[in-house]
Amino acid sequence: MVVVVSQKHLSLNKRLAKEINRAAVKFDNSTYSKIKNIDAMLLKRDVSPEKKKAMLIKCLHDSIVTAFSIDKKKFNAKTFESLKKRLHNIRRIIIRLRSINYYMETALLKETEFSKIKTRNDAWLRRYNEIATDELEALEYTAYKLIEEAVTLDKRLLTEYAIKGGAFLRKEKAEAKDIMSVLAKESGILEHLESKLPPPKAASPGLMKELVFTHWVVRVFALLSYLEHLYAKETAILSQLKKNKAIKTKINEKIAHIIKEKSKLLEIMGEKAASMEKFRINDKSRKEIHNLTSIITV
Repeated sequence: MVVVVSQKHLSLNKRLAKEINRAAVKFDNSTYSKIKNIDAMLLKRDVSPEKKKAMLIKCLHDSIVTAFSIDKKKFNAKTFESLKKRLHNIRRIIIRLRSINYYMETALLKETEFSKIKTRNDAWLRRYNEIATDELEALEYTAYKLIEEAVTLDKRLLTEYAIKGGAFLRKEKAEAKDIMSVLAKESGILEHLESKLPPPKAASPGLMKELVFTHWVVRVFALLSYLEHLYAKETAILSQLKKNKAIKTKINEKIAHIIKEKSKLLEIMGEKAASMEKFRINDKSRKEIHNLTSIITV
């Protein structure tokens, strides 16, 4: 069996492995215990969904690399408590990213000229808890490459992750018709990534034992690598589409409207939306309430 992997995806994966190695060499318990407060960033509302997403993707990347690029010889019970706090922050970032993706899929893009673009019929087939076979194979291959290249991962698992037949590298072209499919895949990967990160109360020291640690962490890194690959495709498509003046104007108008909305108003609308089934409202009003409440957490 030959696995088909995007050249850009594999390049991102290789870059991630090098970053993991640099961070592992610098690992220090005292530094690891100093966890950055991300509340201000998560609650920031004076930026567009696109910019907010870019900030969160970078924060997610940095948080995962820092959390798992460790020197287990120096790792102790106190450090594990810091890891649990870091897991909590990473889960919060993921939840916020999922909210932004939901908004982009259901409101932002559908209310612009994007709605006139013909998208692929399979856009929803790979959504949320479903990852296609070719994607699973690519994830397994990138996991193998991470184990091979990252110093923090146990090399004894190389044979378990090895792909018979090797990999075929392909070039991918970001096309406008793929935008909804890409967003749907991102949402699916985010959900899988969240499922791999236990809440602090559920995290046990047993996770740090080999070969459990490598099995766990390599899956987290592989999912991060694929998410960033998809996000690169998303930004390329949006950049391409914004060359269309009509689309760019529509998006800018929508973003300006979002920034103008007050958080307090959105919270009120959220409370009203919870009980809207009790009232008779027309479709236009219902849609407006949905759009407003969907960006409360963006």
